[in-house]
Amino acid sequence: MESDSIQEPFLNYQKDEELGEEEQIKKTIRGGFISKVFGIVLFQLILTSMVVALGFMFPGLKNLMLTSNFLLYLNYLISLGCLIFPLFNPRLFREVPYNYILLIIFTLSYSWLVAAFTCQYSVRSVMIALFLTTIVVGSLTVYAWYTSEDFTALGGILFTGLVLLFFSWLILMIFPIPFLRMLKFYFGLILFCIYLVYDIQIVKGGGMYQIGEDDYIIAAINIYLDIIMIFIHILSKSKK
Repeated sequence: MESDSIQEPFLNYQKDEELGEEEQIKKTIRGGFISKVFGIVLFQLILTSMVVALGFMFPGLKNLMLTSNFLLYLNYLISLGCLIFPLFNPRLFREVPYNYILLIIFTLSYSWLVAAFTCQYSVRSVMIALFLTTIVVGSLTVYAWYTSEDFTALGGILFTGLVLLFFSWLILMIFPIPFLRMLKFYFGLILFCIYLVYDIQIVKGGGMYQIGEDDYIIAAINIYLDIIMIFIHILSKSKK
Protein backbone atom coordinates (compact mmCIF):
# COMPACT_ATOMS: atom_id res chain seq x y z
CA MET A 1 0.00 0.00 0.00
CA GLU A 2 2.78 2.38 0.95
CA SER A 3 4.78 1.64 -2.22
CA ASP A 4 1.66 2.26 -4.31
CA SER A 5 1.19 5.67 -2.72
CA ILE A 6 4.80 6.53 -3.48
CA GLN A 7 4.56 5.41 -7.10
CA GLU A 8 1.22 7.11 -7.82
CA PRO A 9 2.59 10.70 -8.20
CA PHE A 10 5.38 9.35 -10.41
CA LEU A 11 2.87 7.53 -12.65
CA ASN A 12 0.70 10.66 -12.87
CA TYR A 13 3.77 12.68 -13.82
CA GLN A 14 4.55 10.20 -16.61
CA LYS A 15 0.98 10.47 -17.94
CA ASP A 16 1.13 14.28 -17.86
CA GLU A 17 4.48 14.20 -19.65
CA GLU A 18 3.11 11.90 -22.36
CA LEU A 19 0.06 14.13 -22.82
CA GLY A 20 2.34 17.16 -23.04
CA GLU A 21 4.48 15.52 -25.72
CA GLU A 22 1.37 14.47 -27.66
CA GLU A 23 0.01 18.01 -27.49
CA GLN A 24 3.35 19.39 -28.65
CA ILE A 25 3.39 17.02 -31.63
CA LYS A 26 -0.14 18.14 -32.58
CA LYS A 27 0.92 21.79 -32.36
CA THR A 28 3.97 21.11 -34.53
CA ILE A 29 1.87 19.34 -37.18
CA ARG A 30 -0.71 22.15 -37.12
CA GLY A 31 2.04 24.75 -37.38
CA GLY A 32 3.45 23.04 -40.47
CA PHE A 33 -0.05 22.89 -41.96
CA ILE A 34 -0.61 26.62 -41.35
CA SER A 35 2.73 27.51 -42.93
CA LYS A 36 1.93 25.35 -45.97
CA VAL A 37 -1.51 26.94 -46.43
CA PHE A 38 -0.25 30.53 -46.30
CA GLY A 39 2.72 29.63 -48.49
CA ILE A 40 0.33 28.31 -51.15
CA VAL A 41 -1.86 31.42 -50.85
CA LEU A 42 1.20 33.60 -51.37
CA PHE A 43 2.14 31.56 -54.45
CA GLN A 44 -1.39 31.98 -55.86
CA LEU A 45 -1.39 35.74 -55.28
CA ILE A 46 2.02 36.13 -56.93
CA LEU A 47 0.89 34.06 -59.93
CA THR A 48 -2.29 36.14 -60.28
CA SER A 49 -0.31 39.37 -59.97
CA MET A 50 2.02 38.21 -62.75
CA VAL A 51 -0.91 37.44 -65.09
CA VAL A 52 -2.49 40.84 -64.35
CA ALA A 53 0.86 42.59 -64.87
CA LEU A 54 1.33 40.85 -68.24
CA GLY A 55 -2.07 42.18 -69.29
CA PHE A 56 -0.96 45.75 -68.61
CA MET A 57 2.50 45.27 -70.14
CA PHE A 58 1.35 43.88 -73.49
CA PRO A 59 -1.47 45.77 -75.27
CA GLY A 60 -2.25 42.80 -77.53
CA LEU A 61 -2.75 40.51 -74.56
CA LYS A 62 -4.80 43.17 -72.77
CA ASN A 63 -7.05 43.53 -75.81
CA LEU A 64 -7.47 39.74 -75.93
CA MET A 65 -8.44 39.69 -72.25
CA LEU A 66 -11.00 42.44 -72.75
CA THR A 67 -12.56 41.26 -76.00
CA SER A 68 -12.37 37.45 -76.12
CA ASN A 69 -15.60 36.10 -74.60
CA PHE A 70 -14.54 32.59 -75.62
CA LEU A 71 -11.39 32.69 -73.45
CA LEU A 72 -13.33 34.35 -70.66
CA TYR A 73 -15.99 31.63 -70.54
CA LEU A 74 -13.40 28.90 -71.11
CA ASN A 75 -11.33 29.98 -68.11
CA TYR A 76 -14.49 30.38 -66.06
CA LEU A 77 -15.53 26.80 -66.83
CA ILE A 78 -12.02 25.49 -66.15
CA SER A 79 -11.77 27.21 -62.77
CA LEU A 80 -15.29 26.06 -61.86
CA GLY A 81 -14.49 22.51 -62.95
CA CYS A 82 -11.36 22.45 -60.78
CA LEU A 83 -13.58 23.18 -57.78
CA ILE A 84 -16.46 20.85 -58.68
CA PHE A 85 -14.66 17.67 -59.84
CA PRO A 86 -12.92 17.07 -56.46
CA LEU A 87 -16.37 17.01 -54.81
CA PHE A 88 -16.93 13.66 -56.54
CA ASN A 89 -13.42 12.47 -55.74
CA PRO A 90 -12.01 14.28 -52.65
CA ARG A 91 -8.67 12.50 -53.08
CA LEU A 92 -7.88 14.83 -56.00
CA PHE A 93 -7.30 17.69 -53.56
CA ARG A 94 -5.35 15.52 -51.11
CA GLU A 95 -2.97 13.42 -53.18
CA VAL A 96 0.31 14.73 -54.57
CA PRO A 97 0.86 15.63 -57.41
CA TYR A 98 -2.81 15.78 -58.50
CA ASN A 99 -3.70 18.39 -55.89
CA TYR A 100 -0.90 20.73 -56.97
CA ILE A 101 -1.71 20.25 -60.66
CA LEU A 102 -5.34 21.16 -59.98
CA LEU A 103 -4.21 24.13 -57.89
CA ILE A 104 -2.01 25.53 -60.67
CA ILE A 105 -4.69 25.01 -63.35
CA PHE A 106 -7.32 26.66 -61.15
CA THR A 107 -5.09 29.59 -60.23
CA LEU A 108 -4.04 30.26 -63.84
CA SER A 109 -7.61 30.11 -65.18
CA TYR A 110 -8.95 32.25 -62.35
CA SER A 111 -6.07 34.69 -62.79
CA TRP A 112 -7.23 35.23 -66.38
CA LEU A 113 -10.68 36.19 -65.06
CA VAL A 114 -9.16 38.56 -62.52
CA ALA A 115 -6.90 40.10 -65.19
CA ALA A 116 -9.83 40.53 -67.61
CA PHE A 117 -11.66 42.49 -64.91
CA THR A 118 -8.63 44.42 -63.68
CA CYS A 119 -7.50 45.54 -67.14
CA GLN A 120 -10.67 47.61 -67.44
CA TYR A 121 -9.19 50.04 -64.91
CA SER A 122 -6.19 52.35 -64.91
CA VAL A 123 -2.90 51.30 -63.33
CA ARG A 124 -3.35 54.00 -60.70
CA SER A 125 -6.77 52.67 -59.70
CA VAL A 126 -5.42 49.11 -59.51
CA MET A 127 -2.49 50.16 -57.30
CA ILE A 128 -4.77 52.10 -54.93
CA ALA A 129 -7.16 49.12 -54.72
CA LEU A 130 -4.20 46.80 -54.10
CA PHE A 131 -2.92 49.07 -51.32
CA LEU A 132 -6.35 49.23 -49.65
CA THR A 133 -6.81 45.47 -50.01
CA THR A 134 -3.44 44.87 -48.34
CA ILE A 135 -4.47 47.02 -45.37
CA VAL A 136 -7.88 45.33 -45.06
CA VAL A 137 -6.53 41.79 -45.42
CA GLY A 138 -3.61 42.45 -43.04
CA SER A 139 -5.92 43.93 -40.39
CA LEU A 140 -8.43 41.09 -40.68
CA THR A 141 -5.67 38.47 -40.50
CA VAL A 142 -4.33 39.93 -37.25
CA TYR A 143 -7.87 40.19 -35.87
CA ALA A 144 -8.73 36.59 -36.85
CA TRP A 145 -5.55 35.33 -35.23
CA TYR A 146 -5.77 37.11 -31.89
CA THR A 147 -9.46 37.70 -31.23
CA SER A 148 -11.27 35.61 -28.62
CA GLU A 149 -14.38 35.59 -30.81
CA ASP A 150 -15.00 32.29 -32.60
CA PHE A 151 -16.20 32.83 -36.18
CA THR A 152 -15.97 29.15 -37.15
CA ALA A 153 -19.59 28.56 -36.10
CA LEU A 154 -20.84 31.01 -38.76
CA GLY A 155 -20.39 28.71 -41.76
CA GLY A 156 -24.11 28.25 -42.38
CA ILE A 157 -24.89 31.95 -42.06
CA LEU A 158 -22.03 32.91 -44.39
CA PHE A 159 -23.14 30.39 -47.00
CA THR A 160 -26.67 31.83 -46.84
CA GLY A 161 -25.15 35.28 -47.37
CA LEU A 162 -23.29 33.96 -50.41
CA VAL A 163 -26.55 32.64 -51.89
CA LEU A 164 -28.24 35.99 -51.26
CA LEU A 165 -25.33 37.77 -52.95
CA PHE A 166 -25.69 35.55 -56.01
CA PHE A 167 -29.43 36.21 -56.30
CA SER A 168 -28.90 39.94 -55.82
CA TRP A 169 -26.49 39.81 -58.77
CA LEU A 170 -29.19 38.13 -60.88
CA ILE A 171 -31.76 40.76 -59.83
CA LEU A 172 -29.38 43.59 -60.73
CA MET A 173 -28.95 42.13 -64.22
CA ILE A 174 -32.70 42.62 -64.74
CA PHE A 175 -33.24 45.75 -62.62
CA PRO A 176 -29.98 47.80 -62.56
CA ILE A 177 -31.12 50.10 -59.75
CA PRO A 178 -28.21 52.24 -58.39
CA PHE A 179 -29.33 51.90 -54.75
CA LEU A 180 -29.48 48.10 -55.03
CA ARG A 181 -26.06 48.09 -56.71
CA MET A 182 -24.59 50.10 -53.84
CA LEU A 183 -26.30 47.80 -51.30
CA LYS A 184 -24.89 44.74 -53.05
CA PHE A 185 -21.41 46.25 -53.03
CA TYR A 186 -21.31 46.87 -49.27
CA PHE A 187 -23.02 43.57 -48.48
CA GLY A 188 -20.53 41.67 -50.65
CA LEU A 189 -17.49 43.45 -49.21
CA ILE A 190 -18.57 42.83 -45.61
CA LEU A 191 -19.47 39.22 -46.41
CA PHE A 192 -16.06 38.38 -47.87
CA CYS A 193 -14.28 40.18 -45.02
CA ILE A 194 -16.11 37.95 -42.54
CA TYR A 195 -15.43 34.94 -44.76
CA LEU A 196 -11.70 35.74 -44.60
CA VAL A 197 -11.77 35.78 -40.79
CA TYR A 198 -13.75 32.52 -40.81
CA ASP A 199 -11.38 30.77 -43.23
CA ILE A 200 -8.28 31.91 -41.34
CA GLN A 201 -9.71 30.65 -38.05
CA ILE A 202 -10.59 27.20 -39.39
CA VAL A 203 -6.98 26.99 -40.61
CA LYS A 204 -5.58 28.21 -37.31
CA GLY A 205 -7.69 25.71 -35.34
CA GLY A 206 -8.77 25.87 -31.72
CA GLY A 207 -12.33 26.97 -32.48
CA MET A 208 -15.60 25.06 -32.77
CA TYR A 209 -14.59 23.84 -36.22
CA GLN A 210 -11.26 23.43 -37.97
CA ILE A 211 -10.15 22.09 -41.33
CA GLY A 212 -8.11 18.89 -41.47
CA GLU A 213 -4.37 18.91 -42.14
CA ASP A 214 -4.86 16.94 -45.39
CA ASP A 215 -7.04 19.69 -46.87
CA TYR A 216 -4.35 22.36 -47.22
CA ILE A 217 -5.20 22.95 -50.91
CA ILE A 218 -8.87 23.62 -50.14
CA ALA A 219 -7.93 25.88 -47.23
CA ALA A 220 -5.54 27.88 -49.45
CA ILE A 221 -8.09 28.27 -52.25
CA ASN A 222 -10.70 29.52 -49.78
CA ILE A 223 -8.41 32.23 -48.41
CA TYR A 224 -7.18 33.12 -51.90
CA LEU A 225 -10.75 33.60 -53.16
CA ASP A 226 -11.63 35.74 -50.13
CA ILE A 227 -8.69 38.07 -50.80
CA ILE A 228 -9.43 38.28 -54.54
CA MET A 229 -13.10 39.07 -53.93
CA ILE A 230 -12.20 41.82 -51.44
CA PHE A 231 -9.80 43.28 -54.04
CA ILE A 232 -12.42 43.12 -56.82
CA HIS A 233 -15.06 44.79 -54.64
CA ILE A 234 -12.69 47.63 -53.75
CA LEU A 235 -11.50 48.03 -57.35
CA SER A 236 -15.08 48.09 -58.68
CA LYS A 237 -15.61 51.42 -56.91
CA SER A 238 -12.55 52.97 -58.57
CA LYS A 239 -12.50 55.11 -61.71
CA LYS A 240 -11.80 53.24 -64.95
